[in-house]
Amino acid sequence: MPRMLIATDSTCDLPREWIRRFDIRVVPTYVQFDTESLADDGVQLTRSQFYDRLATTPVLPTTAAPPPGQTLAVITQALKDADHVIAITAPAKLSGIYNTFRLAAEQTDPSRITLIDGEMVSMGLGWQVMIAAEMIEAGASPEEIKKRITALIPLTEVWAALDTMEYLRRSGRVGWATGMVGELFRIKPIIRLHQSVVSSVGRVRTSARSFDSLVEIAHQAAPLERLAVLHTNRLDGARKLLDALSDIRPAAEVTIVDVTPVIGVHVGPNALGLGVVRAK
Repeated sequence: MPRMLIATDSTCDLPREWIRRFDIRVVPTYVQFDTESLADDGVQLTRSQFYDRLATTPVLPTTAAPPPGQTLAVITQALKDADHVIAITAPAKLSGIYNTFRLAAEQTDPSRITLIDGEMVSMGLGWQVMIAAEMIEAGASPEEIKKRITALIPLTEVWAALDTMEYLRRSGRVGWATGMVGELFRIKPIIRLHQSVVSSVGRVRTSARSFDSLVEIAHQAAPLERLAVLHTNRLDGARKLLDALSDIRPAAEVTIVDVTPVIGVHVGPNALGLGVVRAK
């Protein structure tokens, strides 16, 4: 049977043990503090280091897609190690990451690469990668995997209850947020990412209400095929949120994820979130 591998980018938020388990090839994106550019690989910049630094830096860091040469190197190596590569990436509409994978495919062997715009980040993308990896393990073909992941995209969602609007507004990545001064009014927004679109689905005044909103949203989305609880340096809140969702936990493995720095730049510290795949 031909060997297949998965390639993705570091916005997928997959736990390290899952990456090792399925030999997933991850291209790191970058966080830039002034002139210092750090790979979002958990080595140059750990999550605890990042959130400590984010809370004290006077200038908001920026993010960048991986250099084309780095993506090319990862894809080239994956093609040496396997007969076919399934590459699933962050949304083309929100980042240049997809384009670096497209260029790498064109410069290597497009016939041996299946490239999919996952239209997701964090564990929305992570779940797509995991399901594809499980399908490879079960002996599925590239065509079957692409069909399945494409069908999953409308069922995949990420919600986040932000502690403040300020980081999202200052990042400039979301048009509707740039004109808002949420910090001035102490607004705690609830946002949704679905099919490459970031939208505001609610605004509350307290952390307790934002927590309750996530619980309500998750129950409305049930039944769930996959569930991840997300946080930005707020593990106690994530554990509490997972407990509140015990009645709708899917049969598949559930995980708590401290959101990776390249996403944390945009959502800020002390946020809680959910990455789900709805059951059909």
